[in-house]
Amino acid sequence: MSQHIRLGVIGCGRISQAAHLPAIAKAENVELTAVCDASVAVAEAMARRYSARAFSRLDDLLDAGVDAVLIAIPDRFHAEVAQLALRAGKHVLIEKPIAATIAEAEQVRDLAASAGLELQVASMKRFDPGVQYAAEAVAKIGPLRSVVGWYRVMSRLRAPIEATLFPPLIVDPAVQSRELEYKAAHRAEHLLATHGIHTVDLLRYLAGDYEIHSAVLSTNERDYSWHALGRLHDGAAVSLEVTASVHAEWSEGFDLYGDHGHVRLRCPFPFTKQPSTVRTFDEATQTYSEPVFGDSDPYERQVESFAQAILLGRSVDSTAGDGIEALKIIEAIRDAADQPEDHR
Repeated sequence: MSQHIRLGVIGCGRISQAAHLPAIAKAENVELTAVCDASVAVAEAMARRYSARAFSRLDDLLDAGVDAVLIAIPDRFHAEVAQLALRAGKHVLIEKPIAATIAEAEQVRDLAASAGLELQVASMKRFDPGVQYAAEAVAKIGPLRSVVGWYRVMSRLRAPIEATLFPPLIVDPAVQSRELEYKAAHRAEHLLATHGIHTVDLLRYLAGDYEIHSAVLSTNERDYSWHALGRLHDGAAVSLEVTASVHAEWSEGFDLYGDHGHVRLRCPFPFTKQPSTVRTFDEATQTYSEPVFGDSDPYERQVESFAQAILLGRSVDSTAGDGIEALKIIEAIRDAADQPEDHR
């Protein structure tokens, strides 16, 4: 495709610097036109790094000739900024979760639909080629009977691993202090939403719609582990774990058992940008299949898919509806989870 979209990035913090901006720089059909951050120093540093224009006011970025924006700011501001961008006529790629509440997410969805603009949720793991292969393989193993999914982010290992994988980060100490204070005051809510949202979305992407019937929460007020039970709408049993954090290595994956086979999916720490590994078992032939993938940066594949949807006039691959369903599951786990003190 010879065309491209002119993209503005709103929010130049950790996720933008570590993942989005490097992905945009090498993506096809995308031109990084401008960046915007409340910190002038951070915005200007990223603009220099990626040869873009720098802004500290959202209105100025929206007037800078961009076709679309990527919103990568704290979750509690997603809905407000997305609506401003949509009213300005911009297509929106928005970090997960789509909004802080279901009601806000529905407002954003409805505004995008009425404006005829694309709104894609940045559920980037849907663009992992291993995950996509697994989703296709699930359809071949017959009706599902058992689905198990888990997400366990590491504790002390996380910082040194990220330091190895990340480019040099530009940090505004005042902004960092404010965000750390907010996260500390809303720790359980923040951890479940930001860490759990990928896993609950991927389970739905792989297996279909499901409901949560019960959940338990174990915590020492530093680490939190949610375990939930539910069912797919066709009756299969679902078991789901979200743990932030474990004092061990990263672990994320799914096991899906159908009437005629098994799909085993293991997802790496996302910042490695390696593909997930998939192993499928076909009972009829009693054989395993394990593909190998090349092009695998899910952040790059995600923004390229967003650009192609706009340029080709087709729907995005991770919709506002998908984002809303993921939020509903997160809220169901939160509401169903009994607290440790309930059993003292």
